[in-house]
This record gives sequence, structure tokens and C-alpha cells, in this order.
Amino acid sequence: MFISRIVPFCLAATFTTSFAVLDLPNAQPKVDEAYWNAALDSTWQGLIRRNIQPYSAGEGLIHRPKSETPGDAVSEGVGYGMLVALYSNDQASFNKMWDAANTIMWSSCYYNWQMAPSGKISGMGAASDAEEDVALALIFADKLVSAGKWQPYTSTKFGYDYKTHAQKILNCMWESKQIVGDGILAPGAGWGGKSFVNPGYFSPAWYKIFAKFDSNGDRWNQVVDKSYEIISKSPGYSMGMVPDWMTPEGGWVGSSGLGYNAYFESKGFYKDAIRILWRVAIDAIWFDEARAKSFLKNALSFINSKGGAKASNFYQIEKVGELLPAEDKWYDFNNSKDSTTWRYRSEHSHLTIGMWATAAMAVGEKADRVAFSEEMGKFYEGGDYFGLAKNEADALEDTLHNEMYFDQFLAWFGTSMMSGAFVNVIDAIDNPKAATVGDSSSLTKPKVGFVERRFASANMKVNILNGMVAMSVPENADWSIFDLNGHIVAQHFGKKFAWNTNGQSGIFIIKAAARNRVYSRKIVVR
Repeated sequence: MFISRIVPFCLAATFTTSFAVLDLPNAQPKVDEAYWNAALDSTWQGLIRRNIQPYSAGEGLIHRPKSETPGDAVSEGVGYGMLVALYSNDQASFNKMWDAANTIMWSSCYYNWQMAPSGKISGMGAASDAEEDVALALIFADKLVSAGKWQPYTSTKFGYDYKTHAQKILNCMWESKQIVGDGILAPGAGWGGKSFVNPGYFSPAWYKIFAKFDSNGDRWNQVVDKSYEIISKSPGYSMGMVPDWMTPEGGWVGSSGLGYNAYFESKGFYKDAIRILWRVAIDAIWFDEARAKSFLKNALSFINSKGGAKASNFYQIEKVGELLPAEDKWYDFNNSKDSTTWRYRSEHSHLTIGMWATAAMAVGEKADRVAFSEEMGKFYEGGDYFGLAKNEADALEDTLHNEMYFDQFLAWFGTSMMSGAFVNVIDAIDNPKAATVGDSSSLTKPKVGFVERRFASANMKVNILNGMVAMSVPENADWSIFDLNGHIVAQHFGKKFAWNTNGQSGIFIIKAAARNRVYSRKIVVR
């Protein structure tokens, strides 16, 4: 496709912008903003092509191509997918995913956590991180509608708009005992909470948004406080870590096989736990939360003591700050116990770099931010996925061994924090701020062998009359017309392009990519 053919060239140039990523000016810290926004745009399209489009069962859902049951879908992916679709300004995909989840996975008061490759529910019960992520995505979508940036939409399943269903989910989180006691987020509906928690689910910034949105909002403030209280009791707090699973009092849960991931007796700072960095960093950046900053300063101090961005990985907690055993491998990966597809548990990758980077963005200095951006750059080759195409030095971070699901989302979230794209949508709309100028690294400099392109809008002629858009540039170019969701609505090659809108109206982006430059123009068709 046209996008995949020109993206590597665009990424090499200092001017690069991504028209598809939600454009809400903000004062958040940023590093290599344009470079990473272009990558976010491309990698979201990759997720659509790999994780949505190939599947007819559960059409519209994010699927896991490599898991214990390859081709399944989980509610976690609904939450992640809706968040990424929202920040990619892709309302069409957002709506399709929401409708599919409502039709297939919704069970009166929450989403059942797993759909089998056949399209049937195979995992009953809620996963509370999915519920809170979907609720936040719906609240932000409602704000985009009220601001005129998205169109109103009603779910085809049960006639809810974004706002109504968000409130329903929040009420259900309390009614179904996903929140228990004095504000403990349980990992599921009526499962755990007082006896054990998954601290990687804690999202205090979300709860602050819920407190203002919810008709019974005060209840969420106690969830904020209880989350930080439990985090403070983590046996890894001084290193800015939590275990995958723990008791609310800070104890180990033992080897009982809790939850979906019980590796290392749940004592490792592994795939469940590492998300706490991202979730807490959001609270530090959006709300200047002191408790978040204290925890993240511990995390940044620890990782810098190990070598900084280059040391991004999973760690042990009992054996203070040691890597997970280098010889440990995950043989259940891709439902295979042979030697073809497996993964090391210890992992320096786009996933771990992305998560540790959020601490640097929240409490680090410029040198920290730049270091993480450049390290992430080693695991992004300019295409539609994070990671390396081929194995390098037995790191096994190539496409054969990557999950192409969980790793992609965590890399996306970390990178969107680096670019400043992951913003508090409500605050950005209600209290607009001038966009801050971010930091730059070597990633923004043209790479050897690439021709630096530059925008030349002044040399593009555009005339709109009676549903026809006549356009021309001084040289042959690949033309593409995009809507504001980043979807291509028309393409052409040549010096001139006459586009028949066929009654379409709205705001469109014209791009004409020639040999040494890109012409660009935003137009309004009425």
C-alpha cells in the first residue's frame, strides 16, 4: 500500500507529522514527537492488518495470533484496542471493536474475558483492567463527540451511546465486586481483592477521571488512595517495582497459580507487573501526583543504576534487582512446546523499553528521555510493527518469536507517552494549552541513504467546485486523500488529480509524495 511504501522515507526526515494521531496540543513532556507519532500511526495500521482483518470469528475484535490458543480474543485487547483507536483518531475502528465486544463478550454487567478462535466464549468472568480501560476510552470518546471532533454513535447491540455505557461499566465494577472493601481493585468480578491483587491493573489516573464523570464519583477517590497504599507496601517499592500478584498487605501469594500469568511464583516484576510504570506515570504527568512521582523516581533510579535504557528488562524482587533467570523460556508461547517458537522470560525489547520509558517521561531529565527514545529506535525499523524483523545476537526479539499482540500494545503505549500523544482528552479540550516543544535525539536526523523530504504546500494548486477537487503539483507524485480518521478515500499518480467526491463532505488531507518532497494540504469539502 501507499502508506507502507512511503513511511520509511517520512520517518527519516525532521519534518514528519502524523495526521492520524489525535491532535490535541498539550504541555506534556515529549521526545522525538514527530518521529514517534508517525510510528504510532503506522503500527496501529499494522495491528488492524494483523490482529483484526484476518479473522472472521469475532470480526472487529483484536485477536492474539500467537497465544496458548492462537487466534483467540480477550477483553484486555478490547480495552487496549479501543484506547489505541481513540488516540489514533480512528472512530470507525473504535466503533467496530466496541460493537463486536458488546455482541460477543458482554455479559449483562461486564465483558467475559476470553473468546475462543471459534467465536464462542471460552473464558467466563471479568478482567477488571479491561473494564476500566474500556470505560476510560468511552468517556474520552464522549468528550470528542461533545467537542465536535467525533460523530455521535450508538452501539448496535443495545442502543447505548458512549456516555451511557461508560456509566454502566462503572456501576457494574462496584455491583459485580470488581472493587471490594474500602476501595481495593480486585482482578476480576468477585475474585480476589482482599486476599490478592494484580497491582499492574491499578490505574489511579483513570479513577480520577471516573470521579469527575461518575454520578457517584466520590467512591473512586478511595480507589485512588487504596491503590497507592497497596503499591507502597510492595516488597519491590524501593526499586519502583511490584510483583505480578501480591496481597494488599504486601505479601507474596505463593505458588498457587493465580491468574493468567503465574510465572516465577508471581514474585517477578514480569509482564503483569511492568504495566504499573505506564499506569502510574500517566497519573504523574496528567495530575502531578506526588505518590506516583515517588514510586517512579525509585524506578528510574533503579534502572539507571543498572545501565539506563539499555537495561530495560524484567527483574526479580526477592533477589534484589537481579534479572529473571536467563535460561528460563516460555514454551507455551504460540501453543507450541517444540523448539520452533518460544521466548526467553528475560527480555530486553520494545515492550520493556516502552514501559521503563514512561518513568523517564514522568520524572526523568532530558538525558533520560533521549536515551529511552534512542533505545526504542533500535527496535523500530520503520514498518508497521515494533520489533526486529530478524534475530540479532540471539536476542530472539524477531517477528517469529514476538507475540505480535501484547508486546505491540505495551510498546505503543510507551511510545505514545514519549511523543506526548497520550493526553488527558478532557483536560486538553476544556483547558487548551500551547503545545510544548519536546526534546530531540539522533532519531530525528535523516538516515544515510535516505533523501530528506520537505513539505511544499505552496506549490500545490487546489480548486473545489461542484463536488470535484482539481489538484496539481509541478512533478509526478503519488496522490492520496485521507479523511480525519486516517483512512485513504482516493489515490492517483501523476502531476494532476481530479477527485470526484461523490457527495462526501468534511475535512480531508491531500498528500502528494514526489521524488524529493511531499506536498500537503488540508481542505474542507461542503
